[in-house]
Order: sequence, then C-alpha cells, then structure tokens
Amino acid sequence: MTQPKDPGGPAKQLKIIVELIDHTAKIAEAHERGDLVERLARAKTRVTDPQIRVVVAGQLKQGKSQLLNSLLNVPVARVGDDESTVLATVVSYGETATAKLIVARGEGQEPDEIEIPMADIANDLRRAPQAGGREVLRVEVTAPSPLLKNGLAFVDTPGVGGHGQPHLSATLGLMPDADALLMCSDTSQEFTEPEMTFMRQAFEICPLATIIATKTDLYPHWRQIVDANKAHLHRAGLDIPIIPSSSLLRSHAITLNDKELNEESNFPAIVGFLSEQVLAQQNERIRHLVVGEIRSAAEHLTMTVESELAALNDPETRDRLQDELERRKQEAQDALQQTALWQQVLNDGISDLTADVDHDLRNRFRVISQHIEKVIDTCDPTHHWAEIGAELENAVATAVGDNFVWAYQRAEVLAAEVARTFVEAGLEAVKMPQIDPSQMGASLGEIKSLANLEAKPVGKGRKLSIGMQGSYGGVLMFGMMTSFAGLGMFNPLSIGAGLLMGRTAYKENMENRMLRVRNEAKLNTRRFIDDTQFVVSKESRDRLKGIQRQLRDHYRGIANQTTRSLNESLQATIASAKLEETERDNRIRELERQLNILRQVTDHAAKLTSADGA
Repeated sequence: MTQPKDPGGPAKQLKIIVELIDHTAKIAEAHERGDLVERLARAKTRVTDPQIRVVVAGQLKQGKSQLLNSLLNVPVARVGDDESTVLATVVSYGETATAKLIVARGEGQEPDEIEIPMADIANDLRRAPQAGGREVLRVEVTAPSPLLKNGLAFVDTPGVGGHGQPHLSATLGLMPDADALLMCSDTSQEFTEPEMTFMRQAFEICPLATIIATKTDLYPHWRQIVDANKAHLHRAGLDIPIIPSSSLLRSHAITLNDKELNEESNFPAIVGFLSEQVLAQQNERIRHLVVGEIRSAAEHLTMTVESELAALNDPETRDRLQDELERRKQEAQDALQQTALWQQVLNDGISDLTADVDHDLRNRFRVISQHIEKVIDTCDPTHHWAEIGAELENAVATAVGDNFVWAYQRAEVLAAEVARTFVEAGLEAVKMPQIDPSQMGASLGEIKSLANLEAKPVGKGRKLSIGMQGSYGGVLMFGMMTSFAGLGMFNPLSIGAGLLMGRTAYKENMENRMLRVRNEAKLNTRRFIDDTQFVVSKESRDRLKGIQRQLRDHYRGIANQTTRSLNESLQATIASAKLEETERDNRIRELERQLNILRQVTDHAAKLTSADGA
C-alpha cells in the first residue's frame, strides 16, 4: 500500500476506502476472523451501493404522488381524486420497471415478496388478491430513472390528516430511517395547524428536509402564500427552505422537451437539493461510518498481531503479556454478564423510559380531556358535536405523535449512555446503533372513532307540553285559593301564576336535559380517550421492548467481538512458544507485513476522518 498525500475527491476517497476494506478483510481471513470479514463486507456494500432514503410526506391531496411521478418521469405512484396513496411505496433504481407487494407472515417471520404487474400500482392494493388475505405492509417499485441511479430511494407515504389522522404515527415511524424529507403542501392556502404540528414533529427526527410548495400553476396568488408560510416557519423556529413547484408544468416540459418550461416548473431546484445536499451529505456520512468500521476492525486485528509478534520477538515478555491478556479478556467477559454495568444501565434506562413515556402520554391525554370538557360546558353538544369530535381526534393524534418523537429522542440518549459505559470500561471503537424504525412505528388504525351523541332536539310541541304541565298546577292551586275570595277558577291571578310556574318548569327541564346531554358527551370523550390510551400504551411498551432488544444485541455483539479479539491474541501468544526457529522467523516476517498494512490502514482512515471533519 502507498500513503497518499491527501484523500482527494469523493471518487478517489471511495477507491481508497474500498482498498482499505479489501486489505483489512484479507488479514481478517488469515486470522480466521469471520465476524470481522462479514462486518467489512457489509461496510463495502454500504459504501459502494448506498441507498439514501428520501421520504415524501404531507397532508392529504397535496400532490405528493404526482410530484414523485414528475420528478422521476415514471408513473411509480398512484394518483387520483380520492385518497390515492394508502400504502407506503418504496421506489428505487432498477434496469426495468417492476413492482411487488411486501406481505406479512406469521409473527417473528420475514415478510413475503409477491411480484405484481406495474399496471396494478394504480389500484388500491390493501386488499390485493395476490396477497391471499394477508396484510400488505408496503409496495416496492423499481424504475430506470437517472435520479435513482446514484443511490436515491423515495418513499411515498399515505397522507396525514383526515378524520382522526389515521396515518400520522405510521408516517412518523418512517422518519428515523429517512436520510431526507420532502414535505409537500399546496399553495391553495397557508399552513394549517395540523401541518405545522406534523412538520414540527417530523423535523425533530429528520432535520435534513425541504418543503415543496406544490400546484403553483393552479393558484395565481402562490407567492403571497409562500411568503406567509415562510413567516409561519420563522415564528415556529423552523429553519427549513421552501421550493415552489408545478408538477403539471414539469410533465409538459418533459413531453415537449421544453427547457424553459422545465425551469418555470422549478423542478431543477428540487433536483439540486437532492444532488447537492442529500446525496453529497449522506454519502459523506456513510463514508464516515464505514471508515469508522474499518478503523475498528483494524484495531481488533492489530491487537492480535502485535500480541503474537511481541511474544515471538521477546519470549521473556510472553508470561507478562499472557497475564495482561488474561486480565483484559476477563474484563471483556464481565461485560457479557447480566450484572455488567452496561446491562444495568440499559435495563434501568428502559424501565425509566417506559414509565416516563407512559406518564407523558397520560398527562397529554389528561390535558386534552380537561380542555374538551370545558368546551362541552360552554355549548350545546348536540349542535357542535362534529366540531368537538374533530378537535378531540386531532388533539389525540397530535399528542400520540409528540409522545412518539419524545420517546425516539430519549431512546437515542439511552443508546449513547450505554455506549459511554463501554468507553469508560476501555472497550474502544464502539459505534452507536441505528435504531430500527420498524420498532418505532405505531398505527392508530385499531382505535375506534368517537361515539355519536344520541340526543334528539326538543320540538315545539314538546316545549308546549312541558310548559303546560308546569302551568297546570299553578292555575289549579291559585284558582282554588282565589275561589275563596269569590273569584272564578280561571282569573287573571291564577292564569299569571300558571304562566310563571310553567316558564319555571320549562327552564328547569331544559337545564336538566342540557346537564344530561353534557354528561353523556363527557362520558363519550372519556371512553374514546381511554380506548386510545389502551391501544397506544400497548404499542409504546412493545416499541420500547423492541428498542431494548436492539440495543442489547448490538452491545452484546461488541462485547463478544472484543472478547474474541482478546482470546485470539491470547491463543497466538501461547502458540508462539511452540514454533520452531524457522517457522518463527517466517511467522515474524508475515506478522510484520500484516502489522505494517494495518498501521497504514489506520493512518489512511485517520486522514479520511480528518478530511471529513475539515
């Protein structure tokens, strides 16, 4: 290997990284380190064929699917006047256009892939006959688009919003695995409150994003809308750019091969964002992670080579080195025990996180319940039940989304705390795990809608009947009293008293009826919130258990890898004493060659890391 003076550009860096992986993998194979070989092979695949996921999200009917079709110039997403995107659709590069369904199997089993004709993606595939009644998880499409060839993969999501926002948590569940986000909002009106809430939640998880202001061809006042939306973002503290665009103009420009029309559609600005920010930044991030993998593998191998080489060159130090390796091996093995510090930090952290997330959810629902009950006390629920229900369901969906974002952020903090225990224990080269978003998703599909309020309005005849029932007793009572004074049963005094008592009886009846209606409305809202909390709490507990398993397996793998490296070093030290003189000389030369390569690998990786930092 030669030492370069500088890492060079991205293409040269990629070539150097692949060369470093190959050299390190050969030494790992020579030492029978299949775990490191596999780890390096995954790193090589990731850096040479990266898949950078861009999630396309937004409210219902904002032009997400049409934007994706126009961007790729391939009909890969379903469009229509109704709710078109009902399943997440993943679009990646392929030499030919293909489509397949990903359907669920039994619990704990990998999902099945079922090929379908491309024409079928224009249909609602939730109950596709090819699935045989099984749940369809998503649709995967390949297309021969130049924009996808560099590693981009788009995820078209179901629109958030609508009655109860059923897709909100499922869409947020895709955010942790997204490298970038395209948020679509048409220019017919300014951002709505649900849109601002979703953007705040989504940008917390995926900060590399831009907002696409769609359908500028339909609304002449789109510039004023864009300016107003920029002001909304500034007040919310969201520093996210807005790109106005027209999918219709883009489609016409491609059909007519009209460069000026294409510029007017402003799609070159979207392509520029994807190329200059998303591809460039994410490729750099992937290279940085892969270089970290190379350095970690080289450190493991260097430990083994240096230990054996020291024992061969200086037999007197063999016993001292063996004792040192035994001690370090025991320390690494201690990290695998249930009583190890990292296990305690993980278990205690998950317990605290579960309790905190549950308490946070309960508190959010408690605030919502108190607010809705105040609203019910100030109006007639029978006249405003639709508005109250919509406000309640949107507030609950927002609360679930905020709780999800908070839980994800706390899980990342917990992963960092566990990693710190490894570093403090002397186990270096510990990388943070990528929390699997499939463990973070939650669906509100099973939650029942708010129950109807059964209260018939009081008709005029009923009102008259209530008044007459109250007035009858007044007329009769005062008529009998005034009859002793020589007046008749029906006289002005008895009739006036009857009217007064009838009015009082009518008012009391209406007040009692309103009290019953409001109590029924409050009971319905409490039942809805309880049902929602029951479902979401179960989802939350399962989600956190999945995160615990991810972190446990990740860090246990690190502890196992470190233990194996130390054990290999120990075995090499012991075996070196049994070598003959000729074999020892040959072995020393081979180890020195390997050590020289590993040191060059480490130096190269350090230069690449410093270049990324610069």
